[in-house]
Amino acid sequence: MPPRRRHMLGLIFLPAFFCLESCGLRDRAKTESNPYVVWVGEKGYSKADLERFFDSRLSELRSSEATDDVKSALLDSFIEEKLLLYKAEELKIKPDTKALDSMRNRLSANGGGSSSDLKRDKDLEQSMIESLKVQDYLRNQLFKGLSVTQEECEAYYKEHIQDFVRNDIVKVREILVDTLEQAQKIQDLLRANRNRNFKELARQYSKAPTAAEGGELGSFQRGELPEEFEKAIFPLAPGTLSQIVRTQYGYHIFYLEEKTLAHQQKYSEVEDQIQEKLLLERQREALAKELAALESQIKVQLVREKLDFKYVGTRLASRGGISQ
Repeated sequence: MPPRRRHMLGLIFLPAFFCLESCGLRDRAKTESNPYVVWVGEKGYSKADLERFFDSRLSELRSSEATDDVKSALLDSFIEEKLLLYKAEELKIKPDTKALDSMRNRLSANGGGSSSDLKRDKDLEQSMIESLKVQDYLRNQLFKGLSVTQEECEAYYKEHIQDFVRNDIVKVREILVDTLEQAQKIQDLLRANRNRNFKELARQYSKAPTAAEGGELGSFQRGELPEEFEKAIFPLAPGTLSQIVRTQYGYHIFYLEEKTLAHQQKYSEVEDQIQEKLLLERQREALAKELAALESQIKVQLVREKLDFKYVGTRLASRGGISQ
């Protein structure tokens, strides 16, 4: 999915602030002192607004060679969000106070400052409010009533049955030590106790990050582990140990807890996955249709010479909404 759709459909609305004025759009766009680079309806957005929006979304922008392409896609995404905000405010949607508190707490937990500090940041507070308005509009207005039937899911499964084949899956634990002598000693202790003490010995001797969890590595399909690990692990039967595997990190002993052989997944295994996929596609279609309708109703203007990049997007160019 192109960046524009990915960011907008993800519903991740991070700080992007805007200013308002009272005079007419056409007059303001012609004013030389006008600080705005984008207009959506009667709301103007400055270059600083766009930069904050870009910074909050694109870590890849800093290393991207296609800066104009990336920024243009983001600008399109910015405009799409503001069109949706326009509609939400037209419907007088109010943000849920509990959801606002939850958003503050998440930001605070991620290093954004204390909850009280976030409340005092008026620009950030306004941005969160706008974000919740748009999310409420999408969830309770635009997407309300959208659903996928069981018959549609079953039909999709039959048409794409080849997509639902699982590779071998193994659930593995490990012990990692520095020397071959240590590994052999631990291997002897495990065999003496029929491997029942693997978790205990992992906690006691392993230097791997998984030691505290009894050596639990997790579950893997073929192709997800280093080749030397797969050669040692996948031939094992559940409940058995691997040979000692030497790597640059030390000496590994693996214990195979569970193994699921490659198989054609039954419909019951993937029903939820299919339903989620089809519902997301239906939401995307509804969203694209709504944005097209909003674009035909709401004036959007871009003052291109005020940008610090060359706009190469298609959303505004196709509608003539660019001021030279």
